[in-house]
Amino acid sequence: MIHNRKTRIAARRADALERARQVFQEISNGFLDPCEAYRRVYSIYLGSGGLAEERRSLFRLPGIEPDGFLHVDDEFRATIRRIAGEWLRGDWPSSQSGA
Repeated sequence: MIHNRKTRIAARRADALERARQVFQEISNGFLDPCEAYRRVYSIYLGSGGLAEERRSLFRLPGIEPDGFLHVDDEFRATIRRIAGEWLRGDWPSSQSGA
């Protein structure tokens, strides 16, 4: 168990980011449905107490309520796939994301 508060928070944050990265990798590889993956990453974000602030902009997409109604269509899936690839390359959030 880590007793230093800053070190403990940093470890929890790193764990949350790694779990989210794994989900993004599964989306990019086509192993996971983007809608299910979006919910998983949102769950990771909430479960970490918002420690993974880099992911926050993902949950502020226009017309998408991650803990409410999701209109899942091909455009939504394509958007999540695109964002997953951009995150993995380190290109997101982009300047056009509004975040």
